[in-house]
Amino acid sequence: MPTEHPIFADNPLTGTIDLETGTAPVPYHVYDGEGLLIFGHADHDALTALLEKEGICPVTTMSGDIAAGFIMADFRDASMGPHHELQFFVLVSERPGETIDDAPFALPLAMAGRPDWGTLCVRLWNDRADVIAYNNDYLGLNARMASFGLFDRNEGQVGFRVTAETGDPIIEGRIRESRSTSLKAGWEMLRIAGLREIMRLGRMPYAPGHVVNRISRILPQNRKAQIFTSSDKNIARHWDPSHDCLTISEPEIADLDFRPLAIQNIRPFRFVYRHPDDPV
Repeated sequence: MPTEHPIFADNPLTGTIDLETGTAPVPYHVYDGEGLLIFGHADHDALTALLEKEGICPVTTMSGDIAAGFIMADFRDASMGPHHELQFFVLVSERPGETIDDAPFALPLAMAGRPDWGTLCVRLWNDRADVIAYNNDYLGLNARMASFGLFDRNEGQVGFRVTAETGDPIIEGRIRESRSTSLKAGWEMLRIAGLREIMRLGRMPYAPGHVVNRISRILPQNRKAQIFTSSDKNIARHWDPSHDCLTISEPEIADLDFRPLAIQNIRPFRFVYRHPDDPV
């Protein structure tokens, strides 16, 4: 059974909450699905201006950009029922002046290996009203309604398209599908983290991390929520402009000059998201 995996055994459902859409189980579980993560760098000045009212500091790369990315997911079996998600996030710290390597895979390694950091949920979209209510009214996020066409596979390519409730495109693109992690990606991660850290992460039954909310009526401070992820297939490679394309049409994100640098595909996507008030 999917629920018997250690990620869920260690973080079981503990009850329900009342939302305007009805009751919902807590914490948030995803038992099966697929995820595509696109890691990259965004313009420092534009992103700093966007987040100037937040009480959190973006982590910069050595060359002065800001580490950021997209997560898109087809959650096929979840505690909230099947649904889709798109998130644009930024790596953040409570302390100013934090930096990471310019290399593309420095971002996912920091997400897994720096518990004092987190990813700020800058923008979020889902395709079900109850999931949006859960994310907004319980977790203090900023979800909006969207339509999803994810993981359209054809002749070695994987397509994706997310459209706002207004009908306007948010993002769309197509990537070359890979069967395994590239040697170049593997060597880069080994160089950044070192053999001991790579082995430590590899031995873990699931990967911990933190998501940080933007300041809102529900959560008037930036707070870290504990998350956990697990998968059986974790395929990573660098972005290849000759085979991969990404178009960002959502104006606020398009203005950040995001440049994709690396890709990670995870299957099955197991996921737990705990409330910031939950004990660690």
